[in-house]
Amino acid sequence: MTSANPEPGDPAALRVSDVEREQVQQFLARAMVAGQITPGEYSDRAAAALAARVRGDLEGLLDDLPGAELRASRSVDVLDLRAGVGGAITRRGYWRVPPLVRVHSWIGGVTLDFTGAEFTTPVVAVELATGLCSPLLVLPDHATADVDDLRISAGKVRDDIHHKREQGVPHVVVRGRHSLGDVVLRHPRKPRWRPGRRRTTVTREGEGTPGRRTGD
Repeated sequence: MTSANPEPGDPAALRVSDVEREQVQQFLARAMVAGQITPGEYSDRAAAALAARVRGDLEGLLDDLPGAELRASRSVDVLDLRAGVGGAITRRGYWRVPPLVRVHSWIGGVTLDFTGAEFTTPVVAVELATGLCSPLLVLPDHATADVDDLRISAGKVRDDIHHKREQGVPHVVVRGRHSLGDVVLRHPRKPRWRPGRRRTTVTREGEGTPGRRTGD
């Protein structure tokens, strides 16, 4: 489906950006949810989108999808979160999640809580460039995630997500590079229910009950 060797000067020969690759993945995810393509087709086309070098490669992936048109890159499609050395990055409560979230942090803490966020696309990429910290991603109960494209040195992924056979919505793709620390994925913690202790009064035969005088 990719275009073969476009001529120089042809718009199809223009180099594509990460944002444009994410746009195509967004269209593909919507088509899969709508039943226009199968999960297998989605996987193949999404992989081709990630490997695309020129615009023609991406356009070929959308030719048979009604209404799927590659548009010019817009800055609102990417959220860059940057912290100075030792600074912290935190997103909680309501915040808008674009197709691509880039996180740059060294030593400082990173917490991305998606439970109250507004997702603009069914598939979101979180690209890490982090180290000497333990980034925490909190996903809604119905969300899914994968870390296949994440590279970690001197650390590991602590994945507590309830994985399902089918991809959920939203689906978070964690990629990039992290060093010297763990990357933690989990769902929101449920509050612990502790039943109150019921107080009982035990009286012996012949003794009065509290609050009353014996012999009345």
